[in-house]
Amino acid sequence: MITLDEIIDRPSLADTAFERLRRTVHADADAGLDDRFRAADALRRWAEAELAVVAGEVDRRRAWAADAHLNARGWMRSTGNWSSAEALRAKRRARLFELAPAVGQALVDGHIGLAQVDALARGAANPRCGDGIVPFVPLFLELATKVGFDDFARAARYWEQFADADGAFREREATVARRRARVQVTDGVVHVEAVGGALAGAEMKQIFDEFVKAELLTDRAEAAATGSAELPRTDDQRRFDALHAIFLAAACTPADAQRPEPSVHLACDMGTWMEHLAHRGMVELKPDYQPPDPLSRWCVTSDGVVLHPADVFAAAVVGTTRRIVFDSIGVPVDLGRRSRFFRNGARDAVRWVATHCTQRGCDQPESWCDTDHLTQWTDEGHTRPDNGAPACRGHNRARQRGFRVRRDDEGYWHTYRPDGTEIT
Repeated sequence: MITLDEIIDRPSLADTAFERLRRTVHADADAGLDDRFRAADALRRWAEAELAVVAGEVDRRRAWAADAHLNARGWMRSTGNWSSAEALRAKRRARLFELAPAVGQALVDGHIGLAQVDALARGAANPRCGDGIVPFVPLFLELATKVGFDDFARAARYWEQFADADGAFREREATVARRRARVQVTDGVVHVEAVGGALAGAEMKQIFDEFVKAELLTDRAEAAATGSAELPRTDDQRRFDALHAIFLAAACTPADAQRPEPSVHLACDMGTWMEHLAHRGMVELKPDYQPPDPLSRWCVTSDGVVLHPADVFAAAVVGTTRRIVFDSIGVPVDLGRRSRFFRNGARDAVRWVATHCTQRGCDQPESWCDTDHLTQWTDEGHTRPDNGAPACRGHNRARQRGFRVRRDDEGYWHTYRPDGTEIT
């Protein structure tokens, strides 16, 4: 087998464009890799924008019919040897660019990424409400420059959910009605599959995550006892073992035992709550009522799982509710308790500051995070909700090495290196 080093050392074998590319990338310094990635990403955005525009034009002219294709998606699958999913994404992007050319311009300018475009394109493709996304495009384009993908996609999902309230409700009801689960062993391999409603799923995920944490603590204890720098199991292995442990725990629990209640935290903004009550005929909205924009919606678990308001209403009927008041940038009010650590109500308040680790680029859910001080306690930082934020274990340690996270006056998060430069 010829190694990369041999290819680099023997020019006669390094005559392909791809091998030349590999050699130049291997020769780049760290800063050069950053610049190269950004340049390649810009080319990718331009290419994807062009492909979408071409696909839209083929569809508009019905040029796909010349080769006996039935639609533009069939033409794309044939011409580009694409998958159905690729063709669908291109078609959705084409429709979005037709409705809102500013999104296409923002894509090629680098102000919005492909994943964010696809999140908007999903809503634009909804036949019941797609045209209504146009007035909100400036809001979404501004948001794309300030938050990570998960928060952006959640806002886009909110917009579609409330722009197509009846459709979203029917979709939720259909998902619950079609719920299913299967455990099947084939050729010595077990396959587990389950599909159901978001609220039940949030409870299941909470239980699953707790079991995964228990397996992780077991591995850490074993590694510490043996002095090993590596954990004995991979993350995937721990997750499978955690699922197995859930089944065993259920089998070992007496049938007449008191059923535990998983602690799942849900949040819903007042506007969304009142709209749902009005939809159920329980209240009447005032004639001058102004619905909140998609960026102000909250109807989620503390880990950011988007719920339908009917799920939150159902949970409120049978569960325990608590009112939390936020200020204009989404910080819970000061609970007035002075403490070295965030505990009890103070920690519950901080958990709503963000649905995941606030370090730029990290998607660890809040339930896996520590509650960290923005201004450290050793630097006279107060233990108050406005000085707290979720941070995963790794990024909590990074704060001790000089990395810092700051929330600006509009509530958006910024991450800074130890030298003071911002990670953008």
